[in-house]
Amino acid sequence: MRLVEYPRQYTPDGGLSLYLAGAGAGRPGWQADAVALLNVAGFTGTVLNPQPDSETEAPSGWQEHNLRRLGAVLLWCPHGAQHVRDVQQRFLHRSRTSLVVGCDLEDRLQRFVHAELLGTTPGLAVATDLAATVRAALDHLSAPATSRH
Repeated sequence: MRLVEYPRQYTPDGGLSLYLAGAGAGRPGWQADAVALLNVAGFTGTVLNPQPDSETEAPSGWQEHNLRRLGAVLLWCPHGAQHVRDVQQRFLHRSRTSLVVGCDLEDRLQRFVHAELLGTTPGLAVATDLAATVRAALDHLSAPATSRH
């Protein structure tokens, strides 16, 4: 697995790629946990991490440049349905990059966000913990390109 963390630039190599997006504040270490889960699963593609630590967030230029060049975006603990729509419209509109969403159901606010997403975004599968979100991303990336959306 190749790990590209901000501020390093990402150069696509033709392999599978996954961008780790989501709430960094209040959830330190989730990106490292996701990388560990991907590593255990044997993921051989590239993982982009815009927040290698919870104190530093990549500027939008780095995100915008890289988000449109990927196989999938893993969005962990979105702030709500509008956050998901914003990611889809701002970064993924007119691209082949797909979105995999997960909510931490151990968190009261994330239970609300999960219910909101299920009610307002039909057809969007929302995983209920980080391990399930990583599995969903891997399943999506391993699906034939014609079935991805």
